[in-house]
Amino acid sequence: MRYLQDFSKSLIAAPKFNRMKYFTTILFILFFSAVSLQAQGVRRLLLFAGDTSNTDLKLQRQWLQSDSAGVVQRDIWIAIFADARTFRRMYDHHDVDRDEFTLVLMKKDGTEQFRSEKPVPTKELFELIDSPPAKAIEIGNSKPRNNQN
Repeated sequence: MRYLQDFSKSLIAAPKFNRMKYFTTILFILFFSAVSLQAQGVRRLLLFAGDTSNTDLKLQRQWLQSDSAGVVQRDIWIAIFADARTFRRMYDHHDVDRDEFTLVLMKKDGTEQFRSEKPVPTKELFELIDSPPAKAIEIGNSKPRNNQN
């Protein structure tokens, strides 16, 4: 008889557990969606090089570090890829030469805004970010894109 009482209590408790499971799943989905939306609000600056000793990469990093306040102000997330074997998919996805320096600036919506095979001074980079989309061609974008809005 005790067994039946415990069994009936567990049956009554089961819907609460299921409700809690669904509730936590919904909370997780909402949290994940919020984090994803927040991540999309960040502009990404991707720096590619053959290795960390690349002089263009060092120069670009030095310029960015010297004006870190401007980087923070413009919500720029910087990623450095200096190992073609480890990050080969990133090199392939962005169509980047594995031995040369390449700077790729991504818009907040995830599309490419600007690309350069030479280091870009932070002043020019910030002007590009702060100005209308047509500015990318004026600064010397080596591969202008049709979708520069």
